Amino acid sequence: MHIEALEDLVLGNILRKRAKTHGTATFLHFPEGALTYQEVEHMSRRMAQGLARLEIGPGDHVAVMLPNCPEFLYVVFALSFIGGVAVPVNTAYKGESLRHVLATSHASMLIIDEPYIDRVAPIADQIQEVTRVIVRAKNKHDSPFFRLDKPTFVMSDILGDGSQFPECPVSFSDPQAIMYTSGSTGRSKGVIVPHALALTCALDSLNFLDRWNKTTYCPLPLFHAAALWDGVMAALLSGSSIAIVDRFSASRFWDDVRRFHAQVALSVFAIIPILLNRPSSPSDKDHPLEMFYMGKSAMDGLLTERFGVRSVETYTSTEIGIGTASPFGQWRTGSCGQAHEQRFEVAIVDEYDRIVGSDVPGELVVRPKQPFIMTPGYHDNPAATSIKFRNLWFHTGDRVWQDSAGYFYFLDRMADAIRRRGENISSFDIECEVNLHPEVLECAAFGVPSELGEEDIKLAVVRRPHADLDAEELIRFCKDKLPNFMVPRYIDFLDELPRTPTDKIAKYQLRNQNHEGKEWR
Repeated sequence: MHIEALEDLVLGNILRKRAKTHGTATFLHFPEGALTYQEVEHMSRRMAQGLARLEIGPGDHVAVMLPNCPEFLYVVFALSFIGGVAVPVNTAYKGESLRHVLATSHASMLIIDEPYIDRVAPIADQIQEVTRVIVRAKNKHDSPFFRLDKPTFVMSDILGDGSQFPECPVSFSDPQAIMYTSGSTGRSKGVIVPHALALTCALDSLNFLDRWNKTTYCPLPLFHAAALWDGVMAALLSGSSIAIVDRFSASRFWDDVRRFHAQVALSVFAIIPILLNRPSSPSDKDHPLEMFYMGKSAMDGLLTERFGVRSVETYTSTEIGIGTASPFGQWRTGSCGQAHEQRFEVAIVDEYDRIVGSDVPGELVVRPKQPFIMTPGYHDNPAATSIKFRNLWFHTGDRVWQDSAGYFYFLDRMADAIRRRGENISSFDIECEVNLHPEVLECAAFGVPSELGEEDIKLAVVRRPHADLDAEELIRFCKDKLPNFMVPRYIDFLDELPRTPTDKIAKYQLRNQNHEGKEWR
């Protein structure tokens, strides 16, 4: 059943409908076993009943710091039943990053996995608005988590029988979640997510990728929008199933795909080069997978030749959902698609917000054509909201260009573009090539000051375990694969790259470091 009307896009209502129409069909696969639509709806009702008894109701913010597990989804669905707002928390957070999210989200409850409790104890007196804590504990009798100076409950003890809880009318315009952005240029911001934003993103990924009734494989964390919206919510809308594992593993990836009979794999750009760099196997094409989403479309040729799989690219962000995409099968290499004209007005502007023509790089900006399909702003951050929404456009911060047929091409984050010897260079293009070197695990390209003005290119590289790649070899590789003006001047080998709390490379930290490293002219 295809859902099109905005007023139908309320998460809890859709789960109720699917439990009736697809009751005994499998919805969620976890390594420990499978769950049907009826089972998920029943457990979510039990969770909603327990949360309501603890006085969680309409508009209350609940922080959720759980790994990829069924309970994460029970909580999210339960909150959608009773009008609460989920605040997914990155399970890598600690210290100031954790305090920042718990404090600025104004969460009144924290639902947390027992192993993470030690990170909360040192900041407990700094998160005064969190007045109750629920712990997912394997053995509650041996757990030390009650040392937190807050009322603390074991998750299994608060569950009701699922029979009754306070019904709350929820609208597509109501906040479903506050999702924290990566903070790649500074502090992370809480994106207010109406039900309609999350679910139109899920719906559009089904339509653009022809994913209806296909099984999805998800190795991404559920606290990210990619896993939660394009994964779980898309499967829910479709009435299909999704297989969720704890994390991405290159060594088990294809075995998992075969095990779960998955046709679609959720991906981030870094996953595909890792898989391509693994040793080839006679079974490389012996699998049911049809596409990666999202992957860089420029890698289509390599993926098709090696694995017989497509890589589908759209322009997607937490603030807007899917802004550009290609009709199924009408992809262009390197492009993230055309404007999603049903949902958005999309343009490219210069530094004065003047719209530029075809083939001219600029910043991608977006306006909604329908209500509540993009964020109304950043939670408790009016300054950031006004900056991003200036001149009645949402400014994505991404530099793109558009061809004469209306296809958009991502160049870089505005902050990551490099200007060298009169050329505008995409750090992303450099990274895509270098990441294909068999001894490179990951890399980051960025601009550093040049004595000639403008910038020079520095490349920070993490080698694969036991690799002996040196700068001379990597420079030869770059000269063979890249135009001369894109070949790095500096190369620095690191044990690891700095990350943002949402696991993106923190280039602003690399730029702020002394750019020592092997120099090449």
